[in-house]
Amino acid sequence: MDSKLKALIVDDEDRARKLLKKLLDETHFFADIRLADSASSASDEMKDFDPDMVFLDIRMPERDGFDFLMEVNHRNGRPGIVFVTAYEQYALKAIKNQAFDYLLKPVNRKELKQCVQKYISGRSENVLVVPQHVNQVLADKIKRVKVNTRTGTIFVNPANILYCKADGNYTYIYTAGKELLCSMNIGKLCEMLPEKSFIRLGRSLIINLEHITMLDRRQSTVTLVNQGESVSVKIPKLHLKDLEMI
Repeated sequence: MDSKLKALIVDDEDRARKLLKKLLDETHFFADIRLADSASSASDEMKDFDPDMVFLDIRMPERDGFDFLMEVNHRNGRPGIVFVTAYEQYALKAIKNQAFDYLLKPVNRKELKQCVQKYISGRSENVLVVPQHVNQVLADKIKRVKVNTRTGTIFVNPANILYCKADGNYTYIYTAGKELLCSMNIGKLCEMLPEKSFIRLGRSLIINLEHITMLDRRQSTVTLVNQGESVSVKIPKLHLKDLEMI
């Protein structure tokens, strides 16, 4: 195997293509990195270019990343497909399509380097399929929720959330020892959280059922515990029965 790799970056956003190329150049693993602004131009590029890895956006005009992936799947010597997207909800579909990895925008330098190193390690061991542990890595990424704040975007693992409380069009997210103001309403946030673990009580409160340790009917409170942090949350009396029926 050559010491240097070849890569194709497919993204309809010029800034995203150039930024990812810069990050890949910084790894010093690549000898040739080509850019395509659509799935169609990527197909044209692949006619005379045989990349080791393809870093593929999902949402693109006309043909999306999965359309291009179906085309690539019919090629001999299928490259390692790495989805690079801001949309976490596609992770499960990526797993089913045997993507090598799935990176969320904004791309983290450390995660990107680890992704390439995993690919190199698999090639050196003649592993031509997706490594066993990659599906677990992708499954873990599904758990994270993309949350917009006043200053930017963060990714939160729902398992760490104790409860959420509405504040007008904003929502406070409470984790162990931390409070985060999210710039989205509680209804939208509720849709993003796993139904099996969370319950919405009225218009202003979401509780993580996994962390409930005690329900006090007299005080109309519920005690939540996570990572040694214990909090007591006031529950509307009207919704106490909702918790008792769980």
